[in-house]
Amino acid sequence: MTGAREPAREWAEQRAAAGPPATVADRPIADPDHPGEPPGWASRARRVWIGAYAGAAIVLFLCYLRISGTQSISSDGGSNALEAWDMLRGNLLLHGWTLTDVSFYTTELPEYMLVELIRGLSPAVVHTAAAFTYTLLVLLAGLVAKGRATGREGVARVLIGSGLMLAPQLGNPVFVLLLVPDHVGTGVPMLLIFLVLDRAQYWPGGPTLPSWPPVAAGPSPPARRWYVPPVIALMLAWATIGDRLVIAAAVVPIVLVCGFRVFRGVVLASRPLAAVWFETALIAAGVASLGISLLVLRILGHVGGYTLIPLGTGVAKASGLAKHFRLTGEGLLGLYGADFVHAPLGPQTAIAVLHLAGLALVAWALCRALRHFARTDDLLVQVLTVGILAVVAAFAFSSLPRTIWDTRQISAVLPFGAALAGRLLAGDLLRARLVPVLAVLLACYTAALGFDAAQPDIPAHDQALADWLVAHHFTYGLSNYYEGNITTLDSGGRVHLVAVSWGAHKSVPRAYQSESSWYEPQLHYANFVVNTGADQPPAVIPPRDLRNAFGPPAEIYHDGPYTIMVWNKNLLADLGRPAKKGPGNVGP
Repeated sequence: MTGAREPAREWAEQRAAAGPPATVADRPIADPDHPGEPPGWASRARRVWIGAYAGAAIVLFLCYLRISGTQSISSDGGSNALEAWDMLRGNLLLHGWTLTDVSFYTTELPEYMLVELIRGLSPAVVHTAAAFTYTLLVLLAGLVAKGRATGREGVARVLIGSGLMLAPQLGNPVFVLLLVPDHVGTGVPMLLIFLVLDRAQYWPGGPTLPSWPPVAAGPSPPARRWYVPPVIALMLAWATIGDRLVIAAAVVPIVLVCGFRVFRGVVLASRPLAAVWFETALIAAGVASLGISLLVLRILGHVGGYTLIPLGTGVAKASGLAKHFRLTGEGLLGLYGADFVHAPLGPQTAIAVLHLAGLALVAWALCRALRHFARTDDLLVQVLTVGILAVVAAFAFSSLPRTIWDTRQISAVLPFGAALAGRLLAGDLLRARLVPVLAVLLACYTAALGFDAAQPDIPAHDQALADWLVAHHFTYGLSNYYEGNITTLDSGGRVHLVAVSWGAHKSVPRAYQSESSWYEPQLHYANFVVNTGADQPPAVIPPRDLRNAFGPPAEIYHDGPYTIMVWNKNLLADLGRPAKKGPGNVGP
C-alpha cells in the first residue's frame, strides 16, 4: 500500500501549505492494521468483509422473513404480485394495466418476478420479496456508511449504519418496511447510486480528497473518472422510472449540493470552472436523468405499456400543518423503531424506548452535518443531509400525510439517516472510548430483532375467503379493492376476484391496479359478488347498488364475515363504462 500512500501524503502536504483545509469527513484510504496487504479483491481483508456480509445477509433475510409474516398482506401487495406474474407470462410492458401513481416497474417488479420463478404465485411472494429488499437496505446502509474507512473505524461505521436499522418495530413500522413495496424498496437503487458516487469517482490509488481546496490557490486535484456522471444519470433515470420519489430524495439533493459546490469553488474560491467539472457534470447528470425517465415513460405509453394515474399531491393547507407535523414526527419515531406512543405496554414499549438512542445518534449526525455543511469535502454527506431534509419537508408540507401508514412516503429517511450517523460519528465514538456502550446497544438491538422474529405469523388478508371459494368451485367474481387482488393471490390464481367501483346509479370497472381485459364479458364469466364489512375501514357494498346493477341474486351464501351472492348470468355484461380510475372501494 506504500505506493498509494505517497501521493496522498504529498497532496496533503501541498494542500496544508496552501491554506487551512476544509472539514474532511471521509479521509481514510489505507488500512494501517494490514500495511502489507495487496490491494484488490484478492486481499485477506476483502475476503473477510465479503464472508461477513454473506453470512449476515443469510441470517438477516431469515429473520426478516419471519418478521414480515407478522403482518397480513393486503391487496396492494397482491396487486404487485399479479403485475409481476403477468410480466413473467410474457406481458413485459404490462399492456392494459392501470397502476397507481407509481409503478415500481424498474425496481420491485423485477424482484417479484424472480421470486415467483422460484415460489410461484402465492402470498409467500410478498413476504419473501419484502425480506430480501429490507436485507439489502440494511447491508447497503452499512456500506454507504463505511465509505473508504478501514480497520476499526470501518467496522464501527458499518455496525452503526446497519445496526440502526437492525430491528424494525412491530406493528405499523413492520407493515411499512417489511411488506408491500410502497417506496421502501426504492431505497435500494438510491443507496447503490450513492455507493457508485462515493466509491467510483477517483481513479485507483487516487487520494480521497476534494476536486479543489477552499483557498484561492493550490495544486491540481487528483484525477476523477470521467464516466461516473453518465453512469449516475442512467442509474437515476432507472430508479425514477420506477418511483418518482427519487426526484426529491436523490436527484434534487445531488443537483443542489453540486450547485453549491460549484458556487463555492468558482465564486468564493475563484477557481476556474474546469476545477469543478465533476460537480458540473453531476448537475447535468441529474437533469438528464429526468429527461431520460420521461422519454422512457412516453415510449412505454406509445407502444402500449402500462398507464399511471395522475399524481394527486398538492401543497398542504395551513390549517392542516399541525396534524401533518404530528404524523411526520410519529412516522419518524416508527421508522427508527422508537414509537413508544403506539407501542403496546410491555416488552415492545421497552424496545421502543431503547431505540430512542439510535434516533438520537441520527439527530446528532444530522446536526453535525448541517453545522459543517459549507466546509465539508464529503460530497455524500452533503447529499444525504439534503436528501433527508428534502424528503421530510416534501412530506410534511404536502397533502400526503393522512394516516400513520403514509409514513411509507418518507421511508428513505431511515437508511439515509443510518448511513449518515455511521459515516460521521464512528470515529469520534471510538476516540471517546465508547465501544462498550455501542456494543451493549447493538446487543440490545439484536435481542429486539430476536423478539420480533419470535412472534407468530398471521395469514394473508382474505385467506379464509380464498379457501372457501376454491372449495366451492367459484372461480371468477366481483368485489371491492380490499378483497380483490389479495384473494386472487391467496388462491394462487385459482380464483380471480376483480374490483368494481360501486355506485348507486352506475357500477363500473375499477381501473386501479387492474388489467382492462379482466372486465371483458367475451373473455371471462363472473357470476358472484363478495361483500363484507370486516375491513378497516369498512367497505360494505350497498345492497341497493348490487340490485341496481344486477337485479336480485339467485343464491346467497355466508362464510364468517363474508357474504357471497350468486347470479345465473355474466355480471361483467351489466357493468357500465367507462372504467373509474383511481383508488377507492365504494362510490363512483
